[in-house]
Amino acid sequence: MRGGQRALAAFCASVLCAGLFARIGSGQVSKSDEVSDEEYRVYSAVLNDVAFPKENPHALIFGDTLNFRCGEDSGNPILVNGCSGMIVPPDTPAKIGELLRQKWSNLAEPTWTDFEKKNMESARLRDSIVTSWKHMVVGQDIRGDDAKEWESPDCTFYVSRVGFDPQKAEAIVFVFLASYMDNVPSSGNYFRLRLNKAKAWRPDGRVQYFVRDKEPN
Repeated sequence: MRGGQRALAAFCASVLCAGLFARIGSGQVSKSDEVSDEEYRVYSAVLNDVAFPKENPHALIFGDTLNFRCGEDSGNPILVNGCSGMIVPPDTPAKIGELLRQKWSNLAEPTWTDFEKKNMESARLRDSIVTSWKHMVVGQDIRGDDAKEWESPDCTFYVSRVGFDPQKAEAIVFVFLASYMDNVPSSGNYFRLRLNKAKAWRPDGRVQYFVRDKEPN
């Protein structure tokens, strides 16, 4: 097991004892080329906007996306109370859509429809996410890095597929942060982004859906 993957396994073993998170093996995922270049631009915009409480952070990004399904056969790379963190029973995708529309009154319906459809199964990511901080993509079939600097990463990000409106001017993505940092709780957040005049994606709203030891909004 490689350096970054050792750290990930150690973290998941500790939280598994608490009964909250469970790391599971990768299930069936769709082909990596189904994740579009535009989705990688959204991932980069959201993750690069993260403010770390330390200099020179090292973060892992898991190479399989989350999905709306629950259970060990769901294909999710991590489970939160039996599901991916995108959804916490008794919630359903429809209820989450209602929650986001309440928070973002002008959310385009096609954006949510695209998001829900794409996230019924997981997809495989390639290392095409650009961040200003050091990151490494890890996963079942991805070779890690034995370098000493990756022995104790600060966190792992798990992401969903990205939903777009037909004009690709609005986007939704879910990001789950599994934190190994003191005083930084693990959390799951839905982000809305909009394309600005410079044709760059910029975050335009966040709904914190899940926080460690707390109920979803």
